[in-house]
Amino acid sequence: MRCVIAGGGTGGHLFPGIAIAEAFIEKEAGNQVLFVGTERGVEVKVLTGGKFALKTIHASPFKGYLSWGRSKRY
Repeated sequence: MRCVIAGGGTGGHLFPGIAIAEAFIEKEAGNQVLFVGTERGVEVKVLTGGKFALKTIHASPFKGYLSWGRSKRY
């Protein structure tokens, strides 16, 4: 079975994701895990050269995304 683990750019997913990935690999021989992140994300520093594959992608915020500065206060 294959599993993909990705997060939202803050890095808060990474160490819980590694724990899940390790358990997933131990569960059954042949299981595979792929982490997906950006080139500037913490994944590159932590996962490069390690036991899990990492695929980097280009990501950017949504255009016109509602920010706190642009939101109305009630």
